[in-house]
Amino acid sequence: MNEITLMSFGYLYGVPMDADTIIGTRGLPNPYWVEELKHSTGLDKAVRDYVFSTPEAERYFEIVLAMIRQRIAIYAQYNSLLKTPLVIGVGCSGGKHRSVSMVWRLAQALKADGISLRVLHRDIQK
Repeated sequence: MNEITLMSFGYLYGVPMDADTIIGTRGLPNPYWVEELKHSTGLDKAVRDYVFSTPEAERYFEIVLAMIRQRIAIYAQYNSLLKTPLVIGVGCSGGKHRSVSMVWRLAQALKADGISLRVLHRDIQK
């Protein structure tokens, strides 16, 4: 299978032009407005715990994970025809908190499924 990339990004800096699928996370709880989390990122457990602190956020994660698994299955089926990498972009406002949290959790679940992928946090340092 060709390379699969999960990429977090901030809509503030533009949608990645090479993304095949875009997932939005701006409806999830935003750690930016919590002083003790504002300067952390979604790589920090406290931020991820905050982002997924509601039943709605957990349900959204499950729906997104199911959709991404299906997207990867379709990609694998037609891989010999596509011959291009699959890029899945996950966006939030600034690219530091919610999108990074979602990508982190998706990567953990997909790796547990045995799926090899690349993780990129495009805007985490901005």
